[in-house]
Amino acid sequence: YGLYTKITGGQRVDLFGATVDQLPQIWRRLVDAGFESGHAYGKALRTVKSCVGTTWCRYGQQDSVGLAVELELRYRGLRSPHKLKSGVSGCQRECAEARSKDFGIIATEHGWNLYVGGNGGAVPRHADLLVSSVDTDELVRIIDRFLMFYVRTADRLQRTAAWLDELDGGLDHLYAVVVEDSLGICDELEAAMAEHVANYEDEWKGVLEDPEKLARFTSFVNAPGTPDPTIAFETEREEPVPVMLGVPEVVSR
Repeated sequence: YGLYTKITGGQRVDLFGATVDQLPQIWRRLVDAGFESGHAYGKALRTVKSCVGTTWCRYGQQDSVGLAVELELRYRGLRSPHKLKSGVSGCQRECAEARSKDFGIIATEHGWNLYVGGNGGAVPRHADLLVSSVDTDELVRIIDRFLMFYVRTADRLQRTAAWLDELDGGLDHLYAVVVEDSLGICDELEAAMAEHVANYEDEWKGVLEDPEKLARFTSFVNAPGTPDPTIAFETEREEPVPVMLGVPEVVSR
């Protein structure tokens, strides 16, 4: 399809330049090959970044890649008030930048440290340490509770950093709720996450199996498969780039 393709910093594959009528064709090939959407624009989990961990690094304390894969498969598709980013670093050198994520994990000699409420962006915030040196099962259980508590109590379009800053009692209250179960809701939060995990479906695969949804991916209802003639491409770095019609040209100096 002549798409501009790159491996992203969030460990996804980006494909740029497809027209709307090409999307089902492209996704059918991707789904058949085992790919899933990375929810690049959704208010959902975006990615779980990782360093190479004990597999390839002499400083690695734990298998950061394995944990990152496990967490991404567990929380993929989770709808939330805003986007969610995560990272798993295999040691304190922090190559996955876990403390700039909504929930980030850093390996220790004895297990994992969990940090919450971080983000980059225009107003960066370092995540705060919630629990330290827990094993994998306990780590996942606390993340389940943290994410569901955030999903249920945060305002719309509110990142975890802003939510935590405005939470009554702050980090201490969050610890009491999701670790000590001070409100008696941890079983409910875990059950809600278990329901999400059990009911996850690949959305693009669902689109390909639904003729009604497939019909939306066309520029003209009365001429399916006909591309929009107002969309034009030019070549840049030997790749097709859309011409921004009606947008003043930016001259580089």
